[in-house]
Amino acid sequence: MTAIKEIHIKETGRWDTLIRSFPNYEVFYLNEYARAFMEEDPKNGEPILLYYEKGNDRAVNVMFKRDISKDEKLAGRVEPKQYFDLISPYGYGGFWGRVTDYASLNRAYEDYCISQGYVCEFVRFALFGDYREHYSGEVETRTHNVVRTLEMPLEELWMDVKQKVRKNVKRAHKNDLKLVMENTGEHLNEFLDIYYSTMERSQAEGEFYFSRDFFETLNQMEDNLMYFYVLYGEHVVSAELVLYGAENVYSYLGGTRKEFFELRPNDFLKFEIIKWAHEKGLKNFVLGGGYGADDGIFQYKACLAPKGIVDFYIGRKIFNGSTYEMLTDLRLQTKAEYKKSGYFPEYRA
Repeated sequence: MTAIKEIHIKETGRWDTLIRSFPNYEVFYLNEYARAFMEEDPKNGEPILLYYEKGNDRAVNVMFKRDISKDEKLAGRVEPKQYFDLISPYGYGGFWGRVTDYASLNRAYEDYCISQGYVCEFVRFALFGDYREHYSGEVETRTHNVVRTLEMPLEELWMDVKQKVRKNVKRAHKNDLKLVMENTGEHLNEFLDIYYSTMERSQAEGEFYFSRDFFETLNQMEDNLMYFYVLYGEHVVSAELVLYGAENVYSYLGGTRKEFFELRPNDFLKFEIIKWAHEKGLKNFVLGGGYGADDGIFQYKACLAPKGIVDFYIGRKIFNGSTYEMLTDLRLQTKAEYKKSGYFPEYRA
């Protein structure tokens, strides 16, 4: 009997019940989160929930199964539904749970992947689990994330951010900024207006222009998300969507109207989220990283947690070396210089 069971994305109730059976579950493993990406773009693949259980050890992993033939760079060169690879959802992933024997988990997972015909996988490791330390593939870190610990009194939290943050929050209060919170998406129009304008200003890549349908799917997780809006008079000047699981809350997507920067809504908004999360008893507020390695956005976030800089790790593993090389050779025939990019898997570069 295999130690790994696969649960289909259509089994919403079974999927989420299993995830929530872990007392410290993470939001990125929930059904609606994976489904939002599947519905957003078919090229993201089909989400699968993998459940590992052996003795007292049990863990879950969410991966996207991608048909390699659907990559436009290999169009017409690969038969449909013949070769597949795996990638964890945008955010954080890998096996999560209670595992004492990682060697057994790794063997079971590799056997499963080989039996299913998967060529390789790419993993974005969760920040707080220990799976990365026992991963049997290649592990690398190129960037940092900012994590604001919430496990201290609020007065200490206030003093644990940089002085310029406190100054800006005080200035925001003098500017009479107000906060509105909701978890139903009732102000989604205002959120999208700010979010899209922010993406345009920062010249973000097209994949970050998530559709309205994407957010409406996420909004079904009303027990695991919250929208925060900063108001100046009747104007919404800044907005942020946060996602949270049992212990950790994540700054997910948002933006600010450029013409209101001088009111300091960003620092005000972030510290209001910190206060809210602290009151809920959450342990960490993950602000993420920047668009590039330790760029200006990252430096801004670091002001909210000067002692909370952590490494963000990715993982790569090839299950079928001969097929990987064959696909890589096919890609090489169309663009020889792609091998210098360092992209994984190489045949998708």
